[in-house]
Amino acid sequence: MTADEPAAVHPADAELFQLFSPEGQRNPFPGYARLRALAPVRVSEALGGAFVTGYDAACAVLSGEKFGTVGAEWFDKNQPGWRDSPLLVSVFSSLAGANNPDHTRLRGLVARAFNVRQIEQVRPYTAQLTERALDTMAEHAARGDVADIPSLLALPVAMGTIARLVGVPEEDLGPFDGWIRKASVVFEVAVSPEALAEADAAYLNVLDYFHALVAERRKAPGDDLLSALIAVRDADGDRLSEQELVDLLAFIFGSGFETTAGLVGNSVVTLAEHPDQLAVLQSVLATAPDKLAPVIDELGRFDGSVQATRRMALEDVEIEGVHIPAGTGTIVFLGAANRDAARFPDPDRLDLHRADARPLNLGLGVHYCLGAALARLEMEEILRRLYGRYPRLRLAGTPIRTPGLQLYRHESIPVALD
Repeated sequence: MTADEPAAVHPADAELFQLFSPEGQRNPFPGYARLRALAPVRVSEALGGAFVTGYDAACAVLSGEKFGTVGAEWFDKNQPGWRDSPLLVSVFSSLAGANNPDHTRLRGLVARAFNVRQIEQVRPYTAQLTERALDTMAEHAARGDVADIPSLLALPVAMGTIARLVGVPEEDLGPFDGWIRKASVVFEVAVSPEALAEADAAYLNVLDYFHALVAERRKAPGDDLLSALIAVRDADGDRLSEQELVDLLAFIFGSGFETTAGLVGNSVVTLAEHPDQLAVLQSVLATAPDKLAPVIDELGRFDGSVQATRRMALEDVEIEGVHIPAGTGTIVFLGAANRDAARFPDPDRLDLHRADARPLNLGLGVHYCLGAALARLEMEEILRRLYGRYPRLRLAGTPIRTPGLQLYRHESIPVALD
């Protein structure tokens, strides 16, 4: 090779570049398989980070004490000027970017609202939202309009449920989907300056709303997470600053409906494309409707709405023989780990009878999804009621994917209710 010739691109890096392309994002699973075969753990100088596709390696990163989440320390070193972005500062100063001791402090303040007993109290409201959404879908179908899963079912139920838990009035929800959709680019690996500027403008609306709602709820407390956090803040300001309070509320609310709504949509498409497994679901609903947990796990494993998550090596660490230096940003491809044949026999086959799936789409370790129980409850109510009312539900057009990989969901899913 002469000095003028470009260095050869490592095959694993070529697969990574393809994964992050629009074509790769539309169906990343073949790319995951090729990348995992080449390097289940890859430190790439070309992309400036480490990338994990194997199940065991993913577990080691997600549960290990030598990795933390990507926060201010990483951004200060790798993305100068990030503090000019209200979105980045708010999100990565909250739970999404917190490591201990701040992570334990912030998570502890909200964990009680997300325990199973508290979550079960919201089930009747989620059921009511679901029935209302199904009525709306039926009205659309009767008029000859498209019955769309994301806009008419998944988002109204998921957003309404987290709103009730947090304390956001139902009549205020209208603009939030648009705001959060724009802001969700914050979790993608690469974001253009134009997209970030648009996301910043959208998220400022979210922050302004919660500043105003906090002031209002101080005057008239309710039985919700918002009021509980205000009480903590006002009783002991050392535990939670005013800005932390607003950032935490905005993050929990925004992240509390996008991923669940995405999983609902992905699951409807998956079941429509696998009629044999839809029959399995119908059998479970008929004989053991309270035994949906394995079904939901398998749907999340097969096509989860969170395909990747970011971590940072807190110290030098070796994963499966690969050295990852301290400070290295690490992308764990959860969707790839969930299709690792070393962990899941015949991983590209949807199998609602699969036992002990234990997918990683909800994370693992201290950063395991705070709202996991809530997401499961919402999935249970939607699956029971949607397929109970419309057992022959089918696609009525081509579903449209939303661009992105870390959040992997559909913009539109037209269905025929039959």
